[in-house]
Amino acid sequence: MAKRVYEIWSEGYAATGNFSGANFHGRHEAESFKDACKLFFKDDPYYNPQFNTYWSCRLYDNEQDARKTFG
Repeated sequence: MAKRVYEIWSEGYAATGNFSGANFHGRHEAESFKDACKLFFKDDPYYNPQFNTYWSCRLYDNEQDARKTFG
């Protein structure tokens, strides 16, 4: 599989007293989106590779999908 550059976005969230829209984290080159996330967040304790989430927010490779939940 050829490598490509993936954008990494997390969905927005709403919690008691807190709200955030979608967040752009950066770009990383890899063979798959999940591999790009693993490489990008490799030393970050808030990344969960099992569920491919960051601070329990799902990760996406584009802004449109990331904004579907809580903008």
